[in-house]
Amino acid sequence: MINTKRLIPLATVLIVSTVTVFSCAKEPKAGTNDASKRYFDAWISVHHPTLKPTDMGEYIVEDKVGTGEELFEKDSVSYLFVKYTVTDLDGNVTSSTIASVQQQVGNYSKANYYGPVVWERDETGIPAGIEYAIEGMKIGGYRKVIIPGWLMTYGRYDKESDYINNVSGTDCIYSFTLLGQTKDIYKWQVDSLEKYTAKYMANVDSTGYGFYYQQLRAPTDTNKFDSDTTVYINYVGRLLNGQVFDTNIADTAKMYGIYSSSTTYAPTLINWGESYSKLTMTSSESTMISGFAKALYGMKSMEKGSCVFYSPYGYGESGSGSKIPAFAMLRFDIELVANPDDD
Repeated sequence: MINTKRLIPLATVLIVSTVTVFSCAKEPKAGTNDASKRYFDAWISVHHPTLKPTDMGEYIVEDKVGTGEELFEKDSVSYLFVKYTVTDLDGNVTSSTIASVQQQVGNYSKANYYGPVVWERDETGIPAGIEYAIEGMKIGGYRKVIIPGWLMTYGRYDKESDYINNVSGTDCIYSFTLLGQTKDIYKWQVDSLEKYTAKYMANVDSTGYGFYYQQLRAPTDTNKFDSDTTVYINYVGRLLNGQVFDTNIADTAKMYGIYSSSTTYAPTLINWGESYSKLTMTSSESTMISGFAKALYGMKSMEKGSCVFYSPYGYGESGSGSKIPAFAMLRFDIELVANPDDD
């Protein structure tokens, strides 16, 4: 699995920047969003004239507080499991974690991940407007909130006017449901992997914190590979919900809707090394995510097996594109095969 890790914001349609405004010594300072606020206020007066703003200038359209546990205090880092849909003020869907919503608007792709995502509750994890939007909710709650663009920043200010004067962004409407929470996302992942391996992998023991391997076919030779060896593999990478995001097997790619005519589907060359961190893939010697490499390094000639691991061995807190969400646990099914050129 080639490591193509990218940093992806929570909602890729909401790109914000901080703008410094300079003024002459005796001239009044114009707010960054004076015109934007006039437009936003006029839109509210037309579409939601009876709504009252929150202290930070958001408007709650629908609210079901929830009957679950209260949210952890926001002064300590915690993680929320959420499903959401984002629209612009005209009602156009710009982002959603819900497959049926994406199908309705024609943006659905079988290759993409749909389902709960993780919001990390700190200044780098969610924008200020989202933090304010969840205040007072409980797990199980649902809200639909109109958020002005100046609140869609990862910085924090004390007053609404500070945001208006310093931050520009895109107005949006967030509809979201809080599904759960945890203070320790990695312990939560390991607990989830224990349940998964008990159900699907014959209750195999972990060989390291957050890493599990199950042998499905014994090797034909139990000797370790020399560090200058090249081997060939077939593999399938998937999320724990079963969704395949990568494979070098054409029929599997077609079955899961990720086939590309520009991709060559054939056994992949692996360049061995002195440790799993030294393994590379293909003649270009591309690196791999560490969980994939760790599983490979423990395998021997013609062995077949499956591994699962928590997100630090994969794509971490960022995920990768639209296929792999942040904090995703991954599974790889790997088979060492003969050199295809020997046929």
